[in-house]
Amino acid sequence: MSPAFISILTFSLVFLSTIAGMIMQYILPEHHLSEDSKTIIKASRSVVIGLAALTLGLLIATAKESFDTKGAELKSSASKMIVINRLLLKYGHKSYEANNALKSVAMNGIKILEKTNSEGIDPKILRGEGIDIFLNKLLELPEDTTQEKWIKSTVLSLWNDMAISRWKIYENSSATVSPLFIFTLIFWLMTIFFSLGLIAPPNLVVMAALLMANVSMTGAILLTLELDQPYGGLVHISTEPLNMALKQFQFIELNN
Repeated sequence: MSPAFISILTFSLVFLSTIAGMIMQYILPEHHLSEDSKTIIKASRSVVIGLAALTLGLLIATAKESFDTKGAELKSSASKMIVINRLLLKYGHKSYEANNALKSVAMNGIKILEKTNSEGIDPKILRGEGIDIFLNKLLELPEDTTQEKWIKSTVLSLWNDMAISRWKIYENSSATVSPLFIFTLIFWLMTIFFSLGLIAPPNLVVMAALLMANVSMTGAILLTLELDQPYGGLVHISTEPLNMALKQFQFIELNN
């Protein structure tokens, strides 16, 4: 289920719970909503509010950490591309094809990110053919001098790290927040708003306040889910690191 669908579902369920609580005011006998009963309801609601706030805070922190990690891996890969490009230029014309293959990897990476940001992850476009092509071109480079041997060895090491990062991004593309946590949180929110509706005076001001609270909680869940699934949706990984790498390739080529 998409983050938008879960958020709409959450809003609807919480809203219906609020209305159900207000309806129960008229159905229950008067002694069920005495001052003592309201005190117990408020105390119970405070416990659930504490659990919900703690859980939501942990979910947001987990999703944000996951989002930042994926973004950092992309930035690290882009930086290594620039270093590889600089090293290959020391080969001179011998590294022409390898450098072109490296640029193709960066350009394909941008296209893949843009596609996944708009359509979601598609395993068919993440097969890594561009990586294999660059690796083949790199292995074909000669090792006639000590410098060339060092450059080739260093580039291979950097490329290995970059390839591992790429597949880690793919492997970690799935959601890290368990659906069980989300649905448990939704149930707690329903409980909280049902208890609020149970003792709330039925007027427009109260309804507006409860509606805004519902929207706020739904927005927090939407933000959590969007951060947890950065390849598609409203919040997604930026292609800027790869664009900057490409600009560096052009700058280096024009000045060498």
